[in-house]
Amino acid sequence: MSLINGSLQIGQTGLSASQAGLSVTGNNISNSATPGYSRQVANLVPTQYYEVFPGKYTGTGVTVSSINRLVDESLNSRYRNASGDVASFQLQQQTMSRLEAAFNELTDDDISSRLNSFFAAWSSLQIQPQDVASRNVVLQNADTMTSVIRELRTDLKDVHDDLNSQIKASVIEADTLAKQIAALNSDIVSTEAGKSGSASALRDQRDSLLKELNSLINISTRENEGGSVTVYIGSEPLIQYTDCRGLTIRDVAGNNGEKITEIIFDDNDGQLELTTGRLNGMLIARDEMVDGVISELDNWSSAMIYEVNKLHSIGSSMEKVQEMVSDYKVIDSSEPLTAAAGNGLNWGVTNGVINVHIFDSSGEIITTEQVKIDVNAPGSDSLDSVAAKLDAIDGLTSFVDGGGYLHIESSSAGDSFAFSAVKDAEGMVDFDATSNILAVLGINTFFSGNNASDIRLKAELYNHPERVVAGNFAIGLTTDGSIASQIAALATKGVQSLGGISLANDFSSLVADIASNTKRSEDNYSASAAVRDTLLLEVQSISGVSIDEETMNLITFQRAYQGAAKYIGVVDELLDELMMLIN
Repeated sequence: MSLINGSLQIGQTGLSASQAGLSVTGNNISNSATPGYSRQVANLVPTQYYEVFPGKYTGTGVTVSSINRLVDESLNSRYRNASGDVASFQLQQQTMSRLEAAFNELTDDDISSRLNSFFAAWSSLQIQPQDVASRNVVLQNADTMTSVIRELRTDLKDVHDDLNSQIKASVIEADTLAKQIAALNSDIVSTEAGKSGSASALRDQRDSLLKELNSLINISTRENEGGSVTVYIGSEPLIQYTDCRGLTIRDVAGNNGEKITEIIFDDNDGQLELTTGRLNGMLIARDEMVDGVISELDNWSSAMIYEVNKLHSIGSSMEKVQEMVSDYKVIDSSEPLTAAAGNGLNWGVTNGVINVHIFDSSGEIITTEQVKIDVNAPGSDSLDSVAAKLDAIDGLTSFVDGGGYLHIESSSAGDSFAFSAVKDAEGMVDFDATSNILAVLGINTFFSGNNASDIRLKAELYNHPERVVAGNFAIGLTTDGSIASQIAALATKGVQSLGGISLANDFSSLVADIASNTKRSEDNYSASAAVRDTLLLEVQSISGVSIDEETMNLITFQRAYQGAAKYIGVVDELLDELMMLIN
């Protein structure tokens, strides 16, 4: 009788095991399109053997030892890291494409075209320096070019600010994901409580969140006893069991004066070690790509302002000048001019002289004086001492106002003054002998501003072509176009402020670098995406649901269930016959 009962028990375990296998298979099929779902498998093992005859044993059926998720944690980690690389490179590629579009090169409205037109206008002016129409063309081209430069700088700042906003939103997202993972740690540990695999759905949710978090920041994980995971950013833990340190931001001033957002741990304000992920891509895009281009554009624009002003400031226009005020101020007029940046000036003052000419009301030269500028310590000139030297010239009054600006005025009504430079043997400005102090202070200059954000045609030149300096008109050289000629030559002549590179070539180099970096970012993105896609296929081969394979499993468990049911029917018939014999 026990043999028959044992047989019934064998059949019953077959039914239960097959039923469990069908349930697991059905669950796999139902979730075949569910993102983040990992295929499960029912592990069947035979139950304990027992003795039916002396020394003769038979099995007692089958049982389900476990229902496991098919995952390879090492492969999943590699896939998450590859996804983080893709997110980082994609953001960098998108940013470089935006920068390339902002420059809008190879069109009639790009800066290169405007720059060529600007220098071409000066080249035309050197031929007819007294021609008002040619002077107007110079002003129009300068106004248009500087407007395009400022617009480009604004567009670049917009990209910078947009990345800052994206960083803030992504940090909030990453912080939310980290807290959800910490909560799932607690749920998984309490659900499993020593029963491995019973929290498969929760583990799938946690894996999906880890993947999302890894697409934002570079993380590594270590599973602990009990089912929780510790999540690290670099060598710093972010999540330990249910404790999440949290992520937040703080705003600081950047190198270009722009506000930048830093990512820090919420609990101790420590900075993160980011190497991959979308946030890392944002930081690289903002700090290296966008801010790098902004710095180069600012440096180039600053060189444009300085080099043109350096020439324009030591000539004279068609208009009699009775008063000039510097565009740029110093912080302390008594301090030596050697420390330009420390005293509020954008460029350093060089040693040399400037010629100052005083004219009477009829335009005749009364006197010509040389003012020597010495910025070599000790005894370096300050703005106060420069003002005193100018004030000592008969016919001039000069002083520094309370705001740190230098004023130069004619002493007598109707009189005027002008500046000129020391010339070399070819009649060109000799900057080894001529000081640049007028350009540095913004006196008798063409451009105003310091960089790409504020470069513009000087306000007093608008609608006043007679104020454009083409040569040395005031001292009787009415056909002198030497200043215009030298400004036109800046297009191709190397300048000291750009390390010996011309203004045109330096800007072309900037544009070429952007094109090259855009191509490199596209290549990095394509290569990282190929690696990610390869790893995804490997992950899917292990954890993904194959409908064909599950259909085969379905048939297998169906046949097993039918066989177990048939087996129980046979045993039941034997039991009926046995009961009839007994009766």
